[in-house]
Amino acid sequence: MRIAVFSDIHGNLEALKEILKDIEKEDIDEIICLGDVIGIGPQSKECLNLIINNNIKFILGNHELAYLFGTSIDYNIEEKDRNHYKYIASTLGELERKFLEKCPLYIDFKFGNNKFKFMHFLIKDKSLKYPYHSLNLLTTLKDCLGDVVKKIDADYIFVGHEHTGFDLEFDNKKLYGVGSSGCIKRNITSYTIIDIKAEITILRKVITYNKKKLEEALIKEDYPERNNLANRYFNIDLD
Repeated sequence: MRIAVFSDIHGNLEALKEILKDIEKEDIDEIICLGDVIGIGPQSKECLNLIINNNIKFILGNHELAYLFGTSIDYNIEEKDRNHYKYIASTLGELERKFLEKCPLYIDFKFGNNKFKFMHFLIKDKSLKYPYHSLNLLTTLKDCLGDVVKKIDADYIFVGHEHTGFDLEFDNKKLYGVGSSGCIKRNITSYTIIDIKAEITILRKVITYNKKKLEEALIKEDYPERNNLANRYFNIDLD
C-alpha cells in the first residue's frame, strides 16, 4: 500500500495542482491532506474545491477550524490578521462549509502490526474548538515533546502545521512533520509518500511548480494583509 500525504497548501493552487499531477504518476492507493488548505495564499476556494473534487481525505487544520468556529478560538491570531480570516470566510460557500463540517481532526489506520495516525498537529484536547498543542512544543517546550508522543497510540505519526518539516523518534514511535507544500519561497514544493510493505519506507518527493502563476494570482486577488503574507510566506514582493 502507498499513501501520499501533504499539508498546509494555504491557497497555493499552482503547487497543489502539480502535487496532484505528480501523484498520478505514482502507484498511490490513498491521498491524505493534513489541513490548512485555506488562508494566506490567493486561491483558498479553488484549492479546497480541488480537494473535494478529487475525493481526497481531509483533516481539519487550524485555519479551517477558525473558519468554522471563528478566530477567537486561537489566541495566536492577532487583531490585524482577523480581517484576512474574514475575507477568506467570505470566499467560501455552502459547499465548502458542509464539506469541512464533516471532516475529522485525525485519521487512524492500521496495516499489519503497525498503527498510523494522521493529524494537523499533536492534539492536546480534542473536545476544544482549538485542540492542538502549541508549536512551542517543538522549540521552547521541546523537553515535553517526547512525553506527548509516547502517549499516542500509533507507531507512525504524521503532522503538518510546522512549515519546515521534521523527523523525530521517541521510544520507537516515529513522528514526521511533512512541512508546508504551499508556503514555500522557491519554485519547488513537496509531498510525502508512505510505502507500506514488509518494511515501511517514508519518501519526501520534491517537484517544481509554476511560481510565476502564483505571483499573478496574488496580483489579481487583492485582500487584507496580502502584501505582507506574499513576502513572508512566498518571498514575493508586491510593494
